[in-house]
Amino acid sequence: MKSKFIKAFKEVLRDQILDKNKVEIDGLGLFKVVHQKQHQKKYKSGRVVMVPPADVVEFESKVRSSNED
Repeated sequence: MKSKFIKAFKEVLRDQILDKNKVEIDGLGLFKVVHQKQHQKKYKSGRVVMVPPADVVEFESKVRSSNED
């Protein structure tokens, strides 16, 4: 079930993330864009590949369990 609110929320969140803005939702957490630089990745086989730079979305939860108070 997708309500109008959920659809609208996804659009706003997507637009803000594309503009590289942080989106904080009280009681839930923070969505933010983090830039990862180009780097090398070495596999156990010895193969080395270059991983291109990328912007990724990270989420920091602000939800607390009842025993954290």
